[in-house]
Amino acid sequence: MVVMKFGAVAVSDASRVNDLVRIVRHAIDEGEAVVVVCTAIADLTNLLIGAGRAAARGNLTAAEQARRELWQRHRTLAERLVTDDWERETLYRAWADLLKSFDRIVRAIATLGEHSPRSSDAVAAIGERFIGLLLAVALRRGGVAAQLIDGAELIVTDDHFGNARPLPEETTARARARLLPLTQSRIVPVVTGYIGATRQKITTTLGRGGGDYSATLIAAALEADEVVIWTDVPGILTADPKLVPEARTLPELSYIEATEIATLGAEVLHPRSLTPLANRNIPLHIRSLEQPHIPGTRIVAAPHISSDTARTIISAPSISLIEISMSPLAAAELGWAPDLAARILAELTGCGIEVLTFAQSFSERGLVLAVRATDAEYAYERIEACLQPERDSKALRAISLRAPVALVAVISAPESTRLAPRALTALARVQGTVLAMVHGNTSRHLSFIVPEEELSAVVRALHRELMAG
Repeated sequence: MVVMKFGAVAVSDASRVNDLVRIVRHAIDEGEAVVVVCTAIADLTNLLIGAGRAAARGNLTAAEQARRELWQRHRTLAERLVTDDWERETLYRAWADLLKSFDRIVRAIATLGEHSPRSSDAVAAIGERFIGLLLAVALRRGGVAAQLIDGAELIVTDDHFGNARPLPEETTARARARLLPLTQSRIVPVVTGYIGATRQKITTTLGRGGGDYSATLIAAALEADEVVIWTDVPGILTADPKLVPEARTLPELSYIEATEIATLGAEVLHPRSLTPLANRNIPLHIRSLEQPHIPGTRIVAAPHISSDTARTIISAPSISLIEISMSPLAAAELGWAPDLAARILAELTGCGIEVLTFAQSFSERGLVLAVRATDAEYAYERIEACLQPERDSKALRAISLRAPVALVAVISAPESTRLAPRALTALARVQGTVLAMVHGNTSRHLSFIVPEEELSAVVRALHRELMAG
C-alpha cells in the first residue's frame, strides 16, 4: 500500500490535476492499494484565516473577497475538468453547502468580535474540503474508483486548536476501520489533509503544512509500505534551484536530518510528519509531479550517503521580524525575566501563529521573533495585548516590525566541522547583513535572518563555500 500526498502544485491548474489522476491510475494498474491525501489550493488557507481575523475586527469585506476567490478558483478548475453537466451541478451544490458553513462561521466571529483558534480552524478547514470534493470527481472521471473521506472522521486530536496533537491509538483504530474496507475493494480514499477533530467532533487543524502529517499518520495506522509526497521540486535539494541553478538533489536523508530541515523552515515537509513513519520504519519519498521519472529524495532510518559538507541550505522569503525591547532603566532594575519570552511565545502559539525562529538577548533585554508575513500584523497585535502590563509600567521600550526579511538555515552532515566559521566567512564576502542568528547546540545547524533583498546573494555564497567540501 502507498499513501500519496498531493500538495498545492497538484491542484494549481487542470493539467496538474490530470497528472495527479495519471499517477494514481498507474499505481492502481500496477496492483497497488492507494490512499490519496489532498491539501488546499495555494494561498487559500492564508486567505481564509485572514478573512476570519478581519471579520473579528468588523471587516466583512475581506471575508466576502475570500468567499468569492474560494468559489471562483475552484469553479475555474471544475469547468475544465468536469464536462458532465449533472456531475458539475452536484459538485456545485456540495460547494454551496460549504459556503453556507463559511458564512455562518464568519458572521459568528463578527458578532462576537473575537477570532479564537477554534473558529480559525473551522474556517481554515474549508479549503481542503472544497478541493477534496473536486479531486474525488476528477479521479472517478479518470477511471479510478474514488471516495471522499473527511480527515475529521479519521484523525482524533486534542483541543489545541491551530496546532492539534493527534491521539495515535484512536486515530489508528478509526483510520483502519474506515479506510481498509475501501482499499481492499480497490477504491481509492481521497482524504482531506490538515484536518482532524476532537473526541467531541470539533474540527481542528494540524498546523501549517499539516497535510504531510495527515499522510504519515494514515500511513502508520494502515502499516503502508511507503508515503510519497508529490510536489513541485524533485526532492530535497542542496538549495533552492531558483536561487542556485547548480543545486543538486539529495538522494537519501535520515528521519532525523529531514526533521531538522522541516523544523528550520523548509516548506517541503511538516516538522512532525516523520515521527509516525520512524516509529514503524516506513520510508517517505519526495518526488516531482512535473518529472515523475526522477527518483527524488528518499527518507529512511539509515541513509547510504553521507558527506563532510553542508547537506542543504534552506531559504524562506516573505518573513517578518518582530523585535521587543525593554526600557534600559526598567531592565536594569528588574533584569531580563525569561518568563516574559515564554509568555509571548505561549500567546502566539495559542493563537495558532508559528514562530519560525527566535533569539533573546539577556544583555540587551530584548527578544527577536520571526513569523510569516501573512501572520505578522496579527502577531504584532497579540504581542501588544500580551505586553500591556509592561507598557503601562513603562518597562516596555518598543515593539517594532521589520519586513520583508528572509530566513536562511544551513543543515550540516553529522561529520561536518567548522560550520559557523565557514558560513560567516561566506556572508562576509558578500557583505551580508545578519539581523539575527541562531546556532544549534550540536553545531549541526545555523540559521540567519537577513534582509530579503540580500537573500539570493547570501544563499549563493553559502552554497559555494559549504558545498565545495
